Amino acid sequence: MDGDIRPTARTRRLRAFRRRLVKKVPAWYSPWGHLAGTVGVGVATLVLSAPRLHSPRPLDFLTLPVAVVFANLVEWLAHRYLMHHRRPPFAVLFDRHTPEHHRIYGYESMAIESARELRLVLIPALGVLGIVLLAVPAALVAGLLVNANVGWLFLMTSAVYVVGYELSHLAYHLPERSLVYRLPMLRALREHHARHHVPELMQKANFNVTLPLADLLFGTLASAAGLRVRRAGCNGAGRFVVECSVAESR
Repeated sequence: MDGDIRPTARTRRLRAFRRRLVKKVPAWYSPWGHLAGTVGVGVATLVLSAPRLHSPRPLDFLTLPVAVVFANLVEWLAHRYLMHHRRPPFAVLFDRHTPEHHRIYGYESMAIESARELRLVLIPALGVLGIVLLAVPAALVAGLLVNANVGWLFLMTSAVYVVGYELSHLAYHLPERSLVYRLPMLRALREHHARHHVPELMQKANFNVTLPLADLLFGTLASAAGLRVRRAGCNGAGRFVVECSVAESR
C-alpha cells in the first residue's frame, strides 16, 4: 500500500504540505516523551484506581465489557460528528484531523516518515488526560448506582481504552514492513482504518479506530476487500453503500 502512488503534481503538493507541517513541530517536541505521556496517563489511572477496589465480586467485572462498548460508541460519535465537522468549542479537533491529518495520510500513503510525525498522529498527552477526566462523571454515576468497585473498574477500563485507541492509531500509521503487522488481526484493522482515509469515505465510513463495533451497529462499515478508489458515483442517499465509491482491484 504505502509508497505506491506515482509522484503526480497532486502528491508533490501533499508532500510539500507534509514537510511544512513537520517543520512547524516545535524543536522541544519529543516523540518518545509524547508516547510516554500518553501511556503514562493509563498507567497512572490504574495505579491510583486499583488499590481502591475492595473484594470485587465476579459480577462486578461485567463492567469491563460494558465500559468497552460504551467507549466504542463515544469514539464513533466523536470521530464522526466532532472530528469531521467543525463545531465550536471543539473546532480544534476538526482542524487537526480533517484538513491536516487526512490531507497528509491517504489510503495509499498511511505511513509516517519520521518519529516527529507522532505529533501529527497522536492526541496530545494532556488531551488523553482530559478524555479520561471526562469519564470520571460516568464512573461516579456507575459507582453510585451499583457499587464503588463498578465505578473504579469503569474508570480504569475507560483509561485503558483511550490509551489503546492511541496505540492502535499509531500502529496503523507505521510502515507496512513494521513487525506489528505480523499479527493478522492488526493488519486487518489497519486496512479498516486505511479505508477511512479514502477521501470519498472519510465522512461516511469506518469511524471506529479500535474495534469496528459501532460501525457494524450503525451501518458505516466499508468492508469490501482489495479496494481501489473510484473518484465518482456516490449518490449519498440512505445508509452508506461502499460500492458507490470503491471497486475491487484488478
